[in-house]
Amino acid sequence: MTAESDHSVTKVFQFSFPTCTNEELRYDLEVPIKIPYSGSTKELVQRILNMFHIPVYLEEELNEELAKFVSKETKTFHNDRDEKLLNQLKNGEINVDGIVKSWEKLFKENVIEYAEQKGTSDEEVFAAAYHKLVHSPALNTILQVESSYANTVINTLNNRDEDIKKLTQRQTEEIEEKVRQVNTGSTEEEVNVLAGKQFEEQSLVAGRWGSQLDALWQTQRAQYRAWLMSTLEEYQGANQLNTPTNSPLATFSMSERPITAPPQPPPAPELAESFTIHLGSQLKQTHNIRIVSMDMLDLCRVERQDNSTETSRRLQTALGLYSTELCAAVLLAESAPPRHSPLTKQFTDVCRRSTEYHFPDVDQQLRTLMEKVKEPAEKRNETRYKQQPEWSSGGGGRARESRCLQTGDVYVTRHSNLAEVHVVFHLLVDEGSLRSGDINSRHPAILGLRNIIKAACANDVTSISLPVLLRHDLSDEMTAAWCTRRAELVLKCVKGFMLETASWGGAELKNLQLVVPAGIDERVFASLAALLPAIFRISNPLKFKAST
Repeated sequence: MTAESDHSVTKVFQFSFPTCTNEELRYDLEVPIKIPYSGSTKELVQRILNMFHIPVYLEEELNEELAKFVSKETKTFHNDRDEKLLNQLKNGEINVDGIVKSWEKLFKENVIEYAEQKGTSDEEVFAAAYHKLVHSPALNTILQVESSYANTVINTLNNRDEDIKKLTQRQTEEIEEKVRQVNTGSTEEEVNVLAGKQFEEQSLVAGRWGSQLDALWQTQRAQYRAWLMSTLEEYQGANQLNTPTNSPLATFSMSERPITAPPQPPPAPELAESFTIHLGSQLKQTHNIRIVSMDMLDLCRVERQDNSTETSRRLQTALGLYSTELCAAVLLAESAPPRHSPLTKQFTDVCRRSTEYHFPDVDQQLRTLMEKVKEPAEKRNETRYKQQPEWSSGGGGRARESRCLQTGDVYVTRHSNLAEVHVVFHLLVDEGSLRSGDINSRHPAILGLRNIIKAACANDVTSISLPVLLRHDLSDEMTAAWCTRRAELVLKCVKGFMLETASWGGAELKNLQLVVPAGIDERVFASLAALLPAIFRISNPLKFKAST
């Protein structure tokens, strides 16, 4: 065989057919065909019919015979070729490395020619620049710039609130004066017209301040990113990094009035207990567990005050932003966006008190999330309705619920401008069912915690804070017995979830902070803290007594 015959071979197709008048007199047709044949056999039959003047009634038979011939010869060709290659491989006659390199070269050339050209995105470049600078002497400067920008935002928010407060007070006086003059100098219609004008005025003022805040956030985001990239260039071109000459620190430190916090009452003594535990039967893992009484939003809220505590909180968050040791918090939400529960509203207000430089702002994240989750949520809910017909009771309730998230679902937001967390898991709950003490391990909120811990371990979250009572505030039904039962259930379930996720691999959940509502009774807190040694295996030092 020649080199060309390795890729193809010529075979002769033979076809015999009788004449129209004498069946004993037959014509033999021989057509050379290149195997493998890449064309259409039906097209080849038409060419043969026209070339050799073969009767058209033989077309169907000729089609069948030619197709069988091509299929048989192609199979034989491939078998012979493969057998030859296998024998050459057994005898060491084939250079495998050369073939691999040749294929690699052809693959690269094909990818370069036809694949979509994608380079490093601007977000990836900015993330790499920030990560490099935040682990350099520029860290203190970065925090000062962020604090200066945040002070400007807070000043604008304070001015907005003051403006709206004065407008509301003036409008209240106007409407009260108009109501007093009813039946004397004015009518109810005039009162309604005035109320409509006041509503329009309120909307106009709120829109104006909202537009001003959006412009401020966008301007600060652009200036911050440009300043950071220029700082990186200076850092790479100098052995020692100094504060850049174009630092925006001087822009706001003199022009903006300082933020004066109102006098605060002395802080109450913090209720907190910490433990080191071991989980696992054979391969034990060590975890730090802390139970603390506090407001969950304190983990997110940044106090713009010059003290070592606030600086250390922001420093730790900045250092871990682009790392494999992220911090997260769990917030309970009674409704999915765009409707906000009171706690979610407070959380979004906290996020708006400073510009988000690394991720989309919280409102945009929620809008994007609801758009992306709409279709899979509808499919999921439809499947549930089919499997459990009792879910569809209520007529219009089914259509309404199929468009939104259900109780126990979790949505996630990312943040870089909060105090101690990078990720927030929003767990949808039913406030009415959580107020009662009759929940078990199959409750949607408990299953939501399982999904949260699973997602945390799969996405480099090593520290997480969650409400151990599945409540963020105290209420009358939360007696000592109620709190103990609820905490025991949640702790046992969380322990099982941690053991389950440890077997799946991923990031290890190193720190678990259990949060109880602020203002809880000290005796109740002590009883909750006493549950940890009973449920988890506490790491205690061994004490040996020397023999005399």
